[in-house]
Amino acid sequence: MRWISVRQEEIEVAGKHFTITHIPTATSGSWFTVHDACEVWGAVAIDPDGTVIGWRNPPGEEIRPQIEAAIKDAFGIPGEF
Repeated sequence: MRWISVRQEEIEVAGKHFTITHIPTATSGSWFTVHDACEVWGAVAIDPDGTVIGWRNPPGEEIRPQIEAAIKDAFGIPGEF
């Protein structure tokens, strides 16, 4: 069995607290799940250069850029904030 380590960080966007779990992948940059204590809200794939590849169950357009920027900041990912 092979174990994979994941990293978690907390972010706050629009007054709400989220836990972000970084899940490294070999094919599509890295996935970051956006969740709280009770529910997974979505997941975003971000390349190491900061390019957002895409979302699974994306949040609304009004909050999506803020979540992306907060994830990049929390995990030290370069790219436009």
